[in-house]
Amino acid sequence: MQGLERTSERSAERLQRQFDFNKDGRVTRAEMNSILGARFVAFTHHAPTMSLEQFIAARASEFRPANEAMFHRLDWNGDGKLTLAEYAAPQHIRFVELDRAGVGYVFCGIADPLARNGRAGLAGFCRENDLDMDGRVTRAELDQAISKRFAASAGRSQSMVLAQFITSEEQRYLPVNVRVFRRLDVDGDGLLTIREYAAAETVLFAKLDKNGNGVVEPNELHPHQTRVARNERLAY
Repeated sequence: MQGLERTSERSAERLQRQFDFNKDGRVTRAEMNSILGARFVAFTHHAPTMSLEQFIAARASEFRPANEAMFHRLDWNGDGKLTLAEYAAPQHIRFVELDRAGVGYVFCGIADPLARNGRAGLAGFCRENDLDMDGRVTRAELDQAISKRFAASAGRSQSMVLAQFITSEEQRYLPVNVRVFRRLDVDGDGLLTIREYAAAETVLFAKLDKNGNGVVEPNELHPHQTRVARNERLAY
């Protein structure tokens, strides 16, 4: 969902959500390796490699709690169903964020003279909503694209239930997951070893673990909050 996109989640927050097993606000290398190893074994059934189909199933399982939470955030009246208006609201917000100049459309090219910061995820937004492929998304075009996605998931109903929403999100991210798999498959054999499967998280962990002690501490997971707290103490 645009505006509540899981890709908008900071990498450090994603690492903590997935791997802070004991909920102590830190992530150790052992915690991360244990969870990644268990996930790999669960979906490969103890085989030494993971197929594309198994990888997609693993990713669906990994993001299902986030998709469920997203559904409940969108369900403003708490009736367990999404209307078209509820479903569309964050996507309209995303449109406004991208249309910084207020021209009534989102330009999809990289050479946009009106471009500003905060255009992360632009390629995905345009891929889903630029229906006539003219390099920009208008408000009317966005509404048409949203309505098509809603109808494809809800069928003839005027609302969408949780199971339909989760299925639609998993289908929506299918091309993304295929691209991720191919990036991880360094030797191009169509299968992932545990080392290939864990590569992205391993790199991220090393990047966040500034002092190399094998633990990503709260100040490394949330450096901005740490700076704000320190500045407030100094000001006081």
